[in-house]
Formats: sequence, structure tokens, C-alpha cells
Amino acid sequence: MKRQITGFTVLIVCSFWNNDQLLAQQPDLQSGGAAVNNEGGRYEHKLEVSRFDPGTGARREVGGPYERVIGDKGVFLIDRVTGATLAVPNAPLAAAKPPVTPSGTPAGKEPELPIVYPQPLSANPDEHSAAVRAYLIGAGVPEAEVSGMHVTTTMAGGGPVSDGVQPSQSRLLWYTTHLERSLGGIPVEGSYAFAAMGRDRNVITEGVYWPTIPARVVSRARALRQRLAAADERSTFLSAVKRAQPEVGDAEGRVLIVHTPAGYHGEFQAQALYSIVVRNPAGGKAQILRFDDTGTLVRMVHQVPSGIDSAKER
Repeated sequence: MKRQITGFTVLIVCSFWNNDQLLAQQPDLQSGGAAVNNEGGRYEHKLEVSRFDPGTGARREVGGPYERVIGDKGVFLIDRVTGATLAVPNAPLAAAKPPVTPSGTPAGKEPELPIVYPQPLSANPDEHSAAVRAYLIGAGVPEAEVSGMHVTTTMAGGGPVSDGVQPSQSRLLWYTTHLERSLGGIPVEGSYAFAAMGRDRNVITEGVYWPTIPARVVSRARALRQRLAAADERSTFLSAVKRAQPEVGDAEGRVLIVHTPAGYHGEFQAQALYSIVVRNPAGGKAQILRFDDTGTLVRMVHQVPSGIDSAKER
């Protein structure tokens, strides 16, 4: 007998921004325990200050570089190398299946129970963002380093498969507010602190990675930005960039502080770089190219192939 799927449930994630912010040098490396002059402070989120509830029967497990607190409602994960954390709820309650007779055949179609999702804190993204910002800063994220926020929206919808995804027929599940980090007015790429809050102001899901940034990196980023503010200096720099990477074309970028990601277990690295998003003229995937202050293409340490599994970007 041929079966046909007549409906589905889909999660749709979209985003919008609610703020206007969108060196010939050796890599700046920070080894564990090394004494460095830091401008950007490290923050490690803890379950003790989190509003995420793993649920009853919570147990702590350690495996390799990870520590997990696992309960009947979800998991709170700690990366013991990088200090990154991630809280993930269990899947929502699935629809009930029809009972089965002793012969092994369904006893008849029983009414399906609706999937139970968490209720959002608010239908207003600004209200949600204000609550998340207050929560994360209250937990310990340095307020002076929070330069903006953006929001992603998680929605659910259903309907015939043939009709495809129909956002207009979907409903809000929750917002997730992401804090953006800047130091000395320079955006920091790779740091994050986000949370989705439910109606009871407890956390549905969250994640934090906010590493230390050496002051020398911030100083180099400021110097590069100041240099590129002069039209002649900028023209000379972009000419060098285009000679090195002709595919850049007329695209321009911005000065960023870039560091190794949360899942990288090699030595931490942070650099002041000029970052350009290069669009694919054929409509394929865009690529991000980064340059030092001479216009030389730079690859971060986590982008370099390594034979050491624990040091690869995950």
C-alpha cells in the first residue's frame, strides 16, 4: 500500500538586527596560564547562575574535554578547554501513537496529542532582548563590552508537504537574543552570549563563549582602523589586497578582532584583521577573506589543517 505524508511540522529560523552596528604581525597567542595584558575580560557561564533547568534526576558526566549536566528536561554542556557553555532542552513531547492489539496491529486511530512547546516570554522581540540582556549581564557578561544585540526567531508550522513552507501560516515558538561584543569600538568576531527565555523567564536554550582578548590585539585593531580612515591610506591598502586576491574586486570590508572558535582545542589565538565578504558571481557560497595591515592574506590557526584531532576546528 502506498503511503502519502499529508502534513509536517517545521521550524523556521530567521533574523533581524536591532542596532546600527553591524598588521604585518605575528599571530597573538595566549597560552594557558600566560601573563598577558588584557583588555577584554573572560567570562565563563555557570549552571549555578543560569536560569536553565536540566530537570529532575540531574547527573554530572565528564568525558574527554566536556562536562555535562543531564536531566529529564535537557543538558547543560561545559567545554573544559575553552570555557564555552551550551544549554539544550530535550525534544518537545511527540504526538501519541495508536495502541497496538495483541496481534500486533493498531487498535484504531486515536486522537493525536499536540506537540508541547515552551511558551515564549513575549511576542515583542524588544521586550525579550531587554530581559535577556539584563539576565546575561547580571550573570557576569561584561556590560561595557556589549555593543548591540540581534534576534533570531524560531517558529513552527504545518500543512501539506506539496505546499512547502508557509511562513504566514507559522506561529512563534520563541525568540533568541544574541549579545554582540566590541572592544575599543572594534567588533569581536567569534565571541557570543545568547539566550531564549520562556514565559516564566526561565531559559529555554542558551550559549556563551566570551574569551580573554589581549590588549595588544585591541590596540592593533584601533591603529588599523585609524589608518584606513585616511582616504589615501585606504586606497593603498585596498590596492595591495586586490593584488594579493584579485577575486576581491570592488568589495570592501571592515576591521575586526577575530579569535579561535569555541570548539577549537588548540592554542588560543586572537588577531586584528581586515575582513571582506566576497560574493560568488555565480550565486554560490560567499567566502570570507582576512588580511593583515600589509594586505597579506591571513589564515587563522584553526583554519590550518592539523594531524592532531583535539586541535581541529569542530
